[in-house]
Formats: sequence, structure tokens, C-alpha cells
Amino acid sequence: MSLAADIMTKSAFAAHVGVSAGRISQYIAERKIFGDALEGEGRNAKIRASVAVEQLRKTLDPSQRFGANGAATRSAPVASELSFDGPEKPKAPLKPTVIADPFIDEVAAEKLKQQKITTARMEREEALELGRYMLTDDARREMVKAVAEAFKVMEQAIPEMAKAIAAQFSVSTHDATHVLLKAFRDHRAKKARDFADAAAELDEHVEDEQQ
Repeated sequence: MSLAADIMTKSAFAAHVGVSAGRISQYIAERKIFGDALEGEGRNAKIRASVAVEQLRKTLDPSQRFGANGAATRSAPVASELSFDGPEKPKAPLKPTVIADPFIDEVAAEKLKQQKITTARMEREEALELGRYMLTDDARREMVKAVAEAFKVMEQAIPEMAKAIAAQFSVSTHDATHVLLKAFRDHRAKKARDFADAAAELDEHVEDEQQ
């Protein structure tokens, strides 16, 4: 075979020996294919097939090396070898062997995991923008504001209640107002402390059962 024909891309060499292109990249990273077997550097490096095959014979585990007939002693990681000695002979095209590749499967699983994390984060951000979620600090402020407004409304009604009590029990409106205000403010102070304690116990994050 000519020297030019001996030079192959990683994909072509992978098909030639019956493994995935990812496996060839792994062999290069592990220096099972190295030196004279490589033409160029980095991602665009090409494979000098005859040299690479000999290197794989020596660097693969014993159970993965070539047998006397030029085929691997088991179906992975190398399925076949072409002879580069003597005149070139027509050969039927080789069909890549589909094999399980743990290295590629691990990469695919990690990509899927990252995609799920990204999707979940985007869904939370969208829900926050739509007002479905509220930050805990915002919830505390809104709770305090709502309680304060409620107490304010009730306090404004005390003068009217004092007038009614004064008329009913023949006491002065001033005395009735004084008694009601004192009782109300004592009760308000106690409830304010209770609400503050409840707000402080709010979790930083709450499970959303609608998810």
C-alpha cells in the first residue's frame, strides 16, 4: 500500500480496526498510539495505520492483542487488521463493529446530567419571574406589612368601640378609650413577638409540591 494510503483520519482508522473514534482518541491519550504512528498534532492529527497497528499489538492487554491470523483475540477493542506488506489487494469494505464503549457512555451520561440541572434552574428562574415563588426575605417583609395594616385598622376602630361602651355602661368615653387602647396595645405587642418568631423560623427554601 502507498504511503499516502497508509495515513488515515482517526475516524477512518477506527472503522479500519473496528472501534469507535472516541476509543482511538483514548488510545492516543494513554500513549498506546504515539510517536511515528501520529501525523500532525492535536485534534487534526492523523494515524499512520501500519505503525499504529503494531503499537496496539504491543500496548494492549494480552487478552486484547492480535492473534496469528491478524484478528484480535476477542471482539474488543480491535476487530481486524489489514496487511500493509506486499502489493495492494482489493478488499471488501469493512463494516464497523457496534460495541459498548464505557468511556463514551460515561461522557453522554454526564452531559445528560448537566442538561437536567440547567433545565431545572431555568424553570425555577421562570417561575420566580412569573410570581409563583417568593424569596424568604420578601415573604417576611410582606407578612410584617400585612399584620401591621391589620392592627392599624383595629386600632382606628377603638374610639368607636369606646363610645359604644361608654353609652352602654354609663362611663366616660375617655376612660373607655384608655382601657381599650391599653389592652389592645399589650395584646398587639405580644402578637408582634409571636409573628416575629414565626417569620424567623421560615425555611430558606421550601419544597414545591406542584413540580
